[in-house]
Amino acid sequence: MENQRQGENKKIKIILIVVVACIVLIGAGVGAWMYLGGTKEEEPQQADPIEAQAAYETMQEEVITDSDDPMHREIDFDALKERNPDVYAWIWIPGTNIDYPILQSTVEADDYYLNTTIDGQYGLPGSIYTEKYNSQYFIDPVTVVYGHELKDGTMFSELHKYEDKAFFDQYPYIYIYQPGIALKYQIFAAVSFDDRYILGSYNFMDVNDFQKYLDELLNSINGNVNRDVQVMQESTILTLSTCISAYPDQRWLVNGTLADVYQPEAVQTEATQTDDAQTEAAQGE
Repeated sequence: MENQRQGENKKIKIILIVVVACIVLIGAGVGAWMYLGGTKEEEPQQADPIEAQAAYETMQEEVITDSDDPMHREIDFDALKERNPDVYAWIWIPGTNIDYPILQSTVEADDYYLNTTIDGQYGLPGSIYTEKYNSQYFIDPVTVVYGHELKDGTMFSELHKYEDKAFFDQYPYIYIYQPGIALKYQIFAAVSFDDRYILGSYNFMDVNDFQKYLDELLNSINGNVNRDVQVMQESTILTLSTCISAYPDQRWLVNGTLADVYQPEAVQTEATQTDDAQTEAAQGE
């Protein structure tokens, strides 16, 4: 009898242990689910292309102070950085509607801003952007700036105006603005190119690789070229890249070289430290 009672008590203990273990496991599972669910990043808001472009146009009115001299044009970078700290420059091309901030993320994937607007919304029209591979001070031998070609003609779509020789000759300059400095690039080639990853296909610190890229641009059979513009490794190349809708495996590249630098007041940045070299290169000294 005593043995039977001890056996039943043992069974009860085993059952209690199993029940407690199940409760602990279930509780841990629920806790993990709640924790992961509570800390999961929210999906970015989907961008509406029309609303996003309207927001860009409103922003242009708010942050741009025009001037008769394009080099004296002023951009309110404080306001832009409040909106998104990844804004570090502004691009303007006369004769086109290209008048946008340039962004670069230091933490997200390099193509993050291809389909993310300045306000963090996902989708078209995205943003004009550069990759972390490039310095934010436009001092690399080649800087590549990316933007979409869109049906509504916004973002980098109007780079295709440079397919027309008359337009190519009439509007030869690209302007880049940063806090306290303006850079003027003279366009020397607007050409179709294959879709290779440019920054990974050449070592632009090597003068031979730089020259190889320059020669490929100048010798392209599709586009317009001005061979009178002197291009050197020291004067750098600014490459603007967008798609060619009819040929998905090609890119349309508009390329300029530094022609002038305007800096009304000293700004203690890496760009300031290299300003003399940029100016000398632009003047061909």
